[in-house]
Amino acid sequence: MSRPTVGVSRPTVGVSRPGELAAARPRLAVAAGPPLAAFAQWLTELAFAGAGWPELLAALAERTGAACRLVAETGELLAASDGADGPRCAAAPDDVRRALVAQDARRPVPGGRAGGAGVPGGVPTPVRCADGWTGRAVAVGTGSRRLGALLLAEPVTAGQLAFAGAAPTALLIEAVRHESPPPAVRDAATVLRALRDGLGDPAGSPPGPTEAEAGLLRSGETGPSPAGGTGLLRAGEAELLRAGAAHGWRLDQPHAVAGIAYTGAQQRRWASALSWLDRPVLAEGRRAWTLLHGDVEREVTRLRVRLDQIVGGGQVRVVAGSLVTGPARTAVSFRDADRLLRLLLRSSDERPELPFGQAGLAQVLLAVPDERLRWFVHRHLGPIAHRDDLLRTLDCWLATGGSRQAVSERLHLHRNSVGYRVGLIKRLLGVDPLDPQTVAVLRTALAARELLAASEAG
Repeated sequence: MSRPTVGVSRPTVGVSRPGELAAARPRLAVAAGPPLAAFAQWLTELAFAGAGWPELLAALAERTGAACRLVAETGELLAASDGADGPRCAAAPDDVRRALVAQDARRPVPGGRAGGAGVPGGVPTPVRCADGWTGRAVAVGTGSRRLGALLLAEPVTAGQLAFAGAAPTALLIEAVRHESPPPAVRDAATVLRALRDGLGDPAGSPPGPTEAEAGLLRSGETGPSPAGGTGLLRAGEAELLRAGAAHGWRLDQPHAVAGIAYTGAQQRRWASALSWLDRPVLAEGRRAWTLLHGDVEREVTRLRVRLDQIVGGGQVRVVAGSLVTGPARTAVSFRDADRLLRLLLRSSDERPELPFGQAGLAQVLLAVPDERLRWFVHRHLGPIAHRDDLLRTLDCWLATGGSRQAVSERLHLHRNSVGYRVGLIKRLLGVDPLDPQTVAVLRTALAARELLAASEAG
């Protein structure tokens, strides 16, 4: 195995692996942040790109100049940067346990005085291997679940240990691929359902996953926080981070839920089209859900084009919910995507896509409780709320800036009929729709009414 080339003094770093295409290597602009943070992010990207423990340890060894080994709590050697292999290189189990207990004792206690985190204050405990090799231990784990220890060959400096402390997240990502996931998270659809159900919070997020789905959720877990680094996570959040990572989803990074609807009649072709997507989905009849990263609007278009190629053009609608960070917020993006999909399916212009960033007033209204929206609609449109003809006329009147000719052409009405309707609207509402202070209010009320109608349509 060739060794990686890592250097914080260069603008980019890359790992050379046999048979790997250079274009596919994760690259990092180290100048974009502090060297330690940049290195941690780079290792994480390597892990998500498929790098195994040997490659990750080789990268760490290259950066620190010290050989390193990864051992389980039992002392079993999992990987090494120096070619060590087999039971003859295993670590003493008692040494590993003592090192992990000592590191726990130095870990900050919520509400108490901090004793250190990542690589805690003080010198990590030495761990001796059966071949005489000795290293200092850095814990690799989250909360009560621990993979084992990362060992850095003695003698080590504080700077080397700091870089070792940046490696556990990447090592845990690879650990997910070595584990057989519990039944509750074995398939991506179950993970998506758990994310849609939400973890629950005082601000009004939906209640948590059902007991059957959420045996994976454990309180007190720690793991990557939305702000980066490692911190205390709420119940189930760390487990969902790991479950998402197993399916290629970076829930600790900005992401959005995509909602997809099929309007055609060939259900078998629709199911086949979903199976050919480059990402897992939750399929529910004519609708499906998945997660998007990166340029969400571009990804929405990619999804639609791919599906159109299989089921035929014009039969797929795709939306994206709001961009969120952290598994506790994914349920919000799910709700937004669901309502935008309903709104798009009701739309008369037959546009095929509606990402959150192009949803206009709905971007704000989606965050407003339905009860408040109903009050607003009744307050400003109440007298004509039962008159679809007047509502359509008002919508066109505002959209055309008060052009009788344009409204006449859009609604196929005589100009005199348009004038009569507009006069009736003014009389019933008691306002001039084109008054600068009224236009925004009426536009918002019409958008709120449409959003409510789409939500209630089911």
